Amino acid sequence: MMPKFNVSKFRNITVAFNTPFAKDGSLDTSAVKALSRYFLNKGVKNLYLCGSTGEGFLLDNEERKRVVDAVMDEVGGKMVVIVHVGTACTRHSADLARHAERSGADATSAVPCVYYRPGEESIYRHWMEITEAADLPFFIYNIPQLTGYAVSMNLFERMLKNERVAGIKNSSDPAHDILRFKQAGGKDFIVFNGPDEQYLAGRLLGADAGIGGTYGAMPELFLALEELIRKDRISKAQDLQTTITGFIYRLLSFPSLYGVVKALIRLDGCDIGKPRLPFLPVSEEDPAVIQLYQDIRQAVEMHQDFRH
Repeated sequence: MMPKFNVSKFRNITVAFNTPFAKDGSLDTSAVKALSRYFLNKGVKNLYLCGSTGEGFLLDNEERKRVVDAVMDEVGGKMVVIVHVGTACTRHSADLARHAERSGADATSAVPCVYYRPGEESIYRHWMEITEAADLPFFIYNIPQLTGYAVSMNLFERMLKNERVAGIKNSSDPAHDILRFKQAGGKDFIVFNGPDEQYLAGRLLGADAGIGGTYGAMPELFLALEELIRKDRISKAQDLQTTITGFIYRLLSFPSLYGVVKALIRLDGCDIGKPRLPFLPVSEEDPAVIQLYQDIRQAVEMHQDFRH
């Protein structure tokens, strides 16, 4: 079945939004607004809220709603906003989906039910309940390394019969999964590349865009990479992907990915606090963080001609 929605606005670099916290660990809605504006000013057009990068599973439902409300208050109508509504409980996910629609968000997305690792029929019903709760485009989120379930082609084809299913965020490691989902979904079905270190590979295999957790540390570089791909400058894009992937390896060397990304954003002038436990904080005063920040900024300057 063809999706019922116009999906062209989703074909952009989509930053997975880091949820800001105050020093006491509470949600900082002022910083949520500041970070929204920060990404808008960087040239980012699309945001993905309350997913893995947004520490969504460390937030209660009311906090998640407040994140969405703050973002929509600040950049609603100026940016495309996808809200991750996945929880362990279908009822809670449906409630978040209804709120996303009321807030004016552009789409919802969800992982399979977590922790319990239910069977395929349970996941199907979980996602169907979410799509029935809100008349918005819905994006399946396939991230088997965290959920323990890799979306099968059988379940995928069942979901394709739902006109609200507009695409999939595919974060599985094999790049050829993107090819399978795109071939089955068709040209009007959006496939997001998930693994940031292979963005170019995902795009070449059929991904329409990407959603990434390291984009926030270097949005300008991913915008430049996407521009090079669109201009068919693949050799230059390969060079930039190599640079980006090197930065990602360095990000992963710190005590927590979310901690170091937040530290880099703080160094760039937007204080969004530190992550919640069990994710560990990373200090912006760490010499390795400072050096990484400087190297990223240098790379941004080198590639500024290829940004939007």
